[in-house]
Amino acid sequence: MLSGAASGGTPGTTVELEHHRDLTHEFPELKTRVHELKLESTSFRHLYAVYQAIDNEIYRIEQEIETPSDDYTEALKRRRVHLKDRLYGMLTGRIPIAISNDEFVVRHKFRQPVDTGLVTRDWIARGFSCRAFVDAPGKIWRDYVHDTDELVTVVEGRLGVHMHDEDWELEPGDELFIPRAVMHTVRNLHTGTTRWLYGYD
Repeated sequence: MLSGAASGGTPGTTVELEHHRDLTHEFPELKTRVHELKLESTSFRHLYAVYQAIDNEIYRIEQEIETPSDDYTEALKRRRVHLKDRLYGMLTGRIPIAISNDEFVVRHKFRQPVDTGLVTRDWIARGFSCRAFVDAPGKIWRDYVHDTDELVTVVEGRLGVHMHDEDWELEPGDELFIPRAVMHTVRNLHTGTTRWLYGYD
């Protein structure tokens, strides 16, 4: 706890620098898993530390201890949401603990040619449904938001997915995790039709 004088605030006031959006507060049912992954995974521990540092910086801005530009603050908040989604995915097993630079994508999750029955069984075991789409060239599903987590896998063709201000290209067998409440756009990047699977938990 820092006094106002020590932190640059008004003398005599008290500023509490705690993690108001700490994952153990937001997801109390995952508190034990958070503790386990902090001990087991260097990758998770690093991301968690970055998340807390950004959360603290946003809190200082909200308390007017620091006063950066509005653009910087909004970018910081988007980064916090991004990190929280990644950490939540790791905690729930949606994203592998040893993630790659693709973050939300597991490359070559399923062998080619992709067996839709195998994907269906895998997803059902993980608590997801599994349905199919066949998209014509140029087809776009724009600005969708769901209240559940979603998985996407390409069977034939190629998909582009835009979310978190980033773009992912999916080839057959790749699996993408789309967190709940995240706006995303999916488009067929292939010159022909693209067959793909999607499922919700």
